[in-house]
Parts: sequence; C-alpha cells; structure tokens
Amino acid sequence: MNLSDNPEILPRPLGVPGSIAHAVLGADDPGLLPLASRFSGIHPAPSRRSRLEPDAFGVSGPGVRARLESVLRGQGAFVTTGHQPILLLGPLYVLYKALTAISLAARLEKALGAPVVPLFWIASDDHDWAEVGGTTILDPSDAPRTLALPVPAGGERRSVGSHVLDGRGMEVLDALPEIVPELEFTAHYLELVRDAYAEGRSVSAAFARLLAGVLGDREYAWIDSARPEVRRAAASFHRRLLSDWDGILEAEAAGVRALRTSGFEAPIPRVEDALPLFFDAGGGRHRVRRGGTAPPEAWLERLESAPEGFSPNVASRPALESYLLPVAATVLGPGEIAYWSQLGPLFGALDVPLPPVQPRAAWTLVEARTRRILERTGLSPQDLAMGADPVVERLTREARPEAVVRALGRFREGIETGMAAIEEAVAEEVPGLRGAAGKMRKGILDAASELSRQVDRATRERLDVRLGQVRRAGANLFPRRRPQERVLNPLSFLCRYGPGLVGRLARETDRRVASFLAGRAEDG
Repeated sequence: MNLSDNPEILPRPLGVPGSIAHAVLGADDPGLLPLASRFSGIHPAPSRRSRLEPDAFGVSGPGVRARLESVLRGQGAFVTTGHQPILLLGPLYVLYKALTAISLAARLEKALGAPVVPLFWIASDDHDWAEVGGTTILDPSDAPRTLALPVPAGGERRSVGSHVLDGRGMEVLDALPEIVPELEFTAHYLELVRDAYAEGRSVSAAFARLLAGVLGDREYAWIDSARPEVRRAAASFHRRLLSDWDGILEAEAAGVRALRTSGFEAPIPRVEDALPLFFDAGGGRHRVRRGGTAPPEAWLERLESAPEGFSPNVASRPALESYLLPVAATVLGPGEIAYWSQLGPLFGALDVPLPPVQPRAAWTLVEARTRRILERTGLSPQDLAMGADPVVERLTREARPEAVVRALGRFREGIETGMAAIEEAVAEEVPGLRGAAGKMRKGILDAASELSRQVDRATRERLDVRLGQVRRAGANLFPRRRPQERVLNPLSFLCRYGPGLVGRLARETDRRVASFLAGRAEDG
C-alpha cells in the first residue's frame, strides 16, 4: 500500500468543555483527581506483594511473564487500564486505551528502573448485554452495521464475560465476512476473529485472545475479573465493605458532595442503603442491600460461605484493583475520569491508595478518500460533528438556483401583503368568510412551500454524488453523530491498513503520553 493512502491520525480533545473530564484535565479543578502530569516523578505504591498469583494472569509472551512475577513479588508496579469484554474489541477507543497503557508503562519502567507491566483488566462480570454484546462496523459502503450476540435465555442479569459462545453466537459471527470490506488484510483479521471467537470459548476469553492478536508482539498482561482466583482474593476487600456499612455509605455521599462543590452532578447515582457491591446466587447479579432478611451479619456469613458470588460495581472496582495490585498509574477515558472523580473518599475509607491518572489517547482516523471529500467540499472533520444532515442541508441551500429563490421570496412577500389586505376587507364586509380567506392563504403558501421542496429535491439530485460523499464522510468520522472512536470497531480499518496502522497508532500514542507527562498536553 502506498504510504500516502494511510489515514491521518488526528488528535481530538478527550473532555468536552463543561464536562468533568475537561475540568480535571484542564486543571480547572486540580483537587478532583491526581494526574500523572502533575508529578515531577511517578512512584509506584510502596513496594508490596500482590494479592494474586501469576496463574491468574494472561501474558502476551514469556518476557512479560518474568517481569510480571517480579511485580507480583513487590519488585515493581502495574499501569492498569481495562474495559468490559465487548464483542470483537468494541469501538476503537478500547484499542487506544491498551496502547496508552503500554506506552506509559514503558516510560515509567525507564524512569523507575524497575519492572512496570501494562495490565488490561477485563471487567467480565458486567451484565450489560446491550453494551457488551454488540459492536458497530463500517461496511464496504461506509454504512455502520451492528452485530449483536443474542442474549441467552434467562441471562439478562448474568455476567456477559462468562457466557460461552454457542451455535447462535456463531451464526452472528458468520455474517462478518459480508460486512467487512474485502481488502489487503481482511483474510488475516478474519482468521484472528475465527481463532478467538471459537464455539465453546467464553466471551471474555475470546476478547482477550483477539486483543492479543491485534496488538501483535507488544508486551502486556491481562486479567479476567471473573476468574475464581480473583473472586477469592477479593473476599477480604468485600469484607471491608460489609464490615463498615455506614462508613462506606458516608464515603460515597462525600464523593457526591465533593463533585457538587466543584459544580458537577455525580455520574454514579447512589442507591439507598446499598453497598457498591453485587451478589449473584445463580439467578443474576443484584446490589447488596441491608434490611429485612439480609442484615449486614447475614451478608458477612454469605461472604464466608460463597465468596465467589460477590463482585464489585463501577464504584468499588477501581479500589479493588489497587487493593489487589501495586498500581503506579491507571489509564482512563473521559467517562471513567468523571466517575473516578467522586471516588476519592471511598478509596480513603477502604485504606486503598488512589493512583495517578493518565488520560487515554484520543484519535480521529481520516482516510485518504475521506480527506479528498473534505477538500472538495471545503469541510473540516469537525464540521461533521453533528452528522452529515446539517451539512447536506447547507450545501443544498447554497446550490439552489438563485433566480428561483429570489422569485419565490418576492412571491411570498407579495402574498403576505395581498392576503393581509384581503383578510382585512373580508373581516369588515363579509366576516363569515374569514375562514375561507385563511384557507386561501394557507393553500397558496403550502403550494409555494411544496415548490420550494421540489426545487430542493432537484438540487439534491443534481448534487447527488457530492452529497452522497458527504454522508459517507459523516458516517466515517461521526457515525450516529458521535465521535468515530466511540462507535466504530477497528476491524474495517485494520482490514484496509493492517498491522502497520497499529504501529502508527502506537507511535502517535507514545508521543501523546510523553507530551502529557511533560505537562504540554491541553487536555490529554
């Protein structure tokens, strides 16, 4: 492939103005979260052994295994990031998170002179099938197409990651070759998908295997949060929650108050008398609440007898991660930065260190064909942020025949003047016909509006190719009026550009991380 055909990799702001992430990253409120760029040097948590053994982790190669074992013995640290095991890796930003963690870990390892391992935490105990079970891929016509695994019967509140792929899931994945464009690297990536998403494998294991295939020889480790070893190691953490019910509830309330003091509503809503903890007795995950037949003592007894039934919620999972592991820093996206900003008091109540935060890299991939469309139409990528429709309407207005537009304008002005005189005369002389006069006005104006619409249709037909290209560019850059990285799966891009695209993203991400650590990035 000609290098000129490679997509531009354009940075995009991670936090939009007015958001919590923007306030945190822009230093508008430096008290919300500790950031990596605000430290003259980052040091891992005091050297301590991990609460997990090496067998709980997956690694991308033997070199990582040795460094991982050193970290677990207390001779290093982790840079963590993570996500639910969303189908086929989900949207592009999941890949960007992994690359950011790998870059930051490498830089910290050099600075600290001790092993720093990037760790991807697969939150496989999530039960949000609507989010985790589907993904959106650009088809050959640049139309976004969604694939979704069928929700297993009775599994609506069961962990998605532990679901084992069966025949129905295979039918969904069998449609993939019809969706992704048939390009230079398509066969390679379809083979990676077939290898990862094999019948009989869990959704989380398939996710881990595909991520490893896409990242290639980059060194990192991963962990599945639903593994029995993790659940057992988390039991002492869950005991802290259950043993100080009132203290934990107050810490959550303090986090809400802290955000409100900064002018924001808390992203994680509080549930009355409920801990940030789930329990699954076999029928689905439910919040741990006290009262009635389930006082705190009963929950503690259940923890002793069935520790693997408990799992954290979105508020307690970050603290659990730093409780189990020595974490030097963590890589977060804008939504995570927002809800982590209310978790400081909870970390404190649990006596768990709150790690410094590195914002993930955020990119827009502008392919050569999209760039040509933008140049021909005089647009920038941001012009399509609200989707293609507003741009199509503007281009149509600008292309309408001026003589017709002027004539229609003069006609409407004349109608308004003439109808005002008619309606005034009718009101004075034959008031019973005022309704007829109003219908006359409406009929004439409706006819003028219909002609205007027909002029627009004719204009659009004349601009059909150009407007189609604009819609195509909009679907690529801001599908469904959302940033590309938050909607589109990487497969269509990987099929076109191959492993070289991942290499370019890694290099750009490394520059982004270096800039942020040096305090030069405006909002990460």
